[in-house]
Amino acid sequence: MKPLLVFWAFFLCLPMFSAAQTAIGFGSVQAVSSNKEYGNLPVINLHSGDYIKVSFDDLQDRDMALRYRVRMLNTDGTPNDMREIEYISGINKIDITESDYSFNTRSNYAHYSFTFPEKGRGLKLSGAYRFEIFSPDEPDEVLLAVPFMVCEAEVLVNIEIKVPRRVEWRRFKQELAVTVDASKSSVRIIQADRCLKVFAQQNMNTQTIRLLPMLFQTGSRYEYRDKDELVFDGLNEFRNIDIRPISYSGRGIEEVVLVNDRWNAQTLLQKSREYKPYVNDDDINGNYVIKAENMEKSDLEAEYVNVHFVLQADRNPLGGYYVIGKFNDWLCNDKSRMEYREGIGAYTLTLPLKQGFYDYMFAGLYNGELSVPRVEGNNQETENDYYVYVFYREPGGRYDRLLSVAKANSREK
Repeated sequence: MKPLLVFWAFFLCLPMFSAAQTAIGFGSVQAVSSNKEYGNLPVINLHSGDYIKVSFDDLQDRDMALRYRVRMLNTDGTPNDMREIEYISGINKIDITESDYSFNTRSNYAHYSFTFPEKGRGLKLSGAYRFEIFSPDEPDEVLLAVPFMVCEAEVLVNIEIKVPRRVEWRRFKQELAVTVDASKSSVRIIQADRCLKVFAQQNMNTQTIRLLPMLFQTGSRYEYRDKDELVFDGLNEFRNIDIRPISYSGRGIEEVVLVNDRWNAQTLLQKSREYKPYVNDDDINGNYVIKAENMEKSDLEAEYVNVHFVLQADRNPLGGYYVIGKFNDWLCNDKSRMEYREGIGAYTLTLPLKQGFYDYMFAGLYNGELSVPRVEGNNQETENDYYVYVFYREPGGRYDRLLSVAKANSREK
């Protein structure tokens, strides 16, 4: 029986790496780097021509004057206590002048964007940062916090993705071996066991970030391997939906209908993939892309669609299910939690998403513990991206330098 369409309108997560913190009324927050070497990460190189473009929508269609400033962070996510003049050149309260209203859309919104660095404004130091967006009338109230990083590209990083060393993990997990080579760097690393901090992350998922323990050092080479912290769940390929078209059903969509002057899209009925055979499928590793079919300016012409996710599962009175992906910061919270519908015997969640292509997964809560594999399955063969960040604060130093960012894919040799 076809389910009824119901309409109703961290592992370790370090704050430094957290995705955009969004205030009520904002959506589709993106930070895109011009440097494609880092994939989809918001990372630029220091003293280069790289730039980051930040964009977001005000879904409440308010006529707001907005500004942004840049805040330097420590690796624990707290603001660095250096003075602004020490890490940024130019004024650090900048008007956002690129804004416009949506047109030919059923849901009205205002679209904002800015590019950094701008003329006369730039960063002097590498490290972790965030853009803080605020109203000039209330400068202490941060409406959006969008993280990004500035890299020196000073050390070489090699990432090997291999079959786990433990036999019992070999069907389900993937293990990293990371080498940081500073032999040709102008940076002299001192007390590496205390001052060098290396983090790893899977698929831009901020909930998977962990600090890696060093195994040993040989000269200016630092080895991170054969430790449990370098072992990740293989998981499964992402589920995805294509809501670029609204005149017909795209990939992963059962139907698209217009209700109360708002587009609504119901996903195909989804089921648990635990214990199912692995199936290779195309995805974008948890990311999403904003695009409206046959529209020249998707930023302003794309509709916001109420997407109704449906997961067929037995009622879980001691837990529940969540929809996660980069589009909602991978967070399991009230906004991403699904509700059980007795009438259809399934969990549902409605999210307003701008037209585009979205990857997502389900996470389950079982007796207080979150698990993705118990819903999505766990396979060693899954194609995943991995990112490694190398930070260094010299003895007596006042900030964490970002010496390298590296990326590897589990299918690449």
